[in-house]
Amino acid sequence: MLVFASYNNILHAFARNKEVVHTYKGHKARIHLLQPFGDHVISMDVDNVLIVWNIQSEEEYLQVDFDKATFAVSAVLHPSTYLNKILLGSEQGSLQLWNIRSNKLLYSFPGWNLAVTTLEQAPAVDVVAIGLVSGHIILHNIKFDETLMKFQQDWGPITAISFRTDGHPVMAAGSPIGHIALWDLEEKKLMCQMQDAHSTAIAGMSFVPGEPLLITNGADNALRVWIFDGPGGTGRVLRSRMGHSAPPTKIRYHGQNGEQILSAGQDGTLQSFSTVHEKFNKSLGRGSINKKKSKKKGLKLDTMALPPITVFAS
Repeated sequence: MLVFASYNNILHAFARNKEVVHTYKGHKARIHLLQPFGDHVISMDVDNVLIVWNIQSEEEYLQVDFDKATFAVSAVLHPSTYLNKILLGSEQGSLQLWNIRSNKLLYSFPGWNLAVTTLEQAPAVDVVAIGLVSGHIILHNIKFDETLMKFQQDWGPITAISFRTDGHPVMAAGSPIGHIALWDLEEKKLMCQMQDAHSTAIAGMSFVPGEPLLITNGADNALRVWIFDGPGGTGRVLRSRMGHSAPPTKIRYHGQNGEQILSAGQDGTLQSFSTVHEKFNKSLGRGSINKKKSKKKGLKLDTMALPPITVFAS
């Protein structure tokens, strides 16, 4: 029933999405990884200190310091059905399985000599997807320490991974340039690509359990829900919420009733925000010197795009 959010070195638990019901203080550095874990929540800071908190009492249950030179933690996962255990990935490439109840290191995986960027539980028990900085995704059985399959993506490090659980053996992976790759796990090949799903790095993605819906968010300040109902396995946008991806430069009310705000930002776009409900928000796009040429080139390398708007009247 709680949502956990951290800023700097403090962790909060929110109830009903608005009130802070718990505050966890104890980290000396910025928290960058979170993992809820039954009655506990695990937080990891950039100084490589891991703290396990008791959610209700707000007390530290356990604190583990890792040596940055040998094991700088970069990803954390609780493998499903593994009681009291967490799997940690490192920038050095190795992985460790810990029992946090007894505070024991159970097993070390040598890894692939490449930094681990993300860990995700596969629908199959004992199987974990490991995203690497090289763009490789490794599906690994952590019970027998053996690799089941490998995939490679050409767009840089893997930023996020998620699995469909509605009967289609599909894995989605995100990239730093906003593309999504969808892999067919039965045929072990690339199924399709969703290019420019976001205009910047994909930060997180998650398939809705048992449904053909994928939720993604990116550094472009957009949150999108994709539905997979068409041929070829690719998704289309079902819903989206987005703000400016760079600070707004000018905002003005528009219309007589105070229900609309026009806003121009440093990202070059003009947007209309509703004060009534977010579903009425619209992006009015960005201006272009030559629309036809812009469309041919695509959004990424658009030399025809106009610079950010400084003033407008409506």
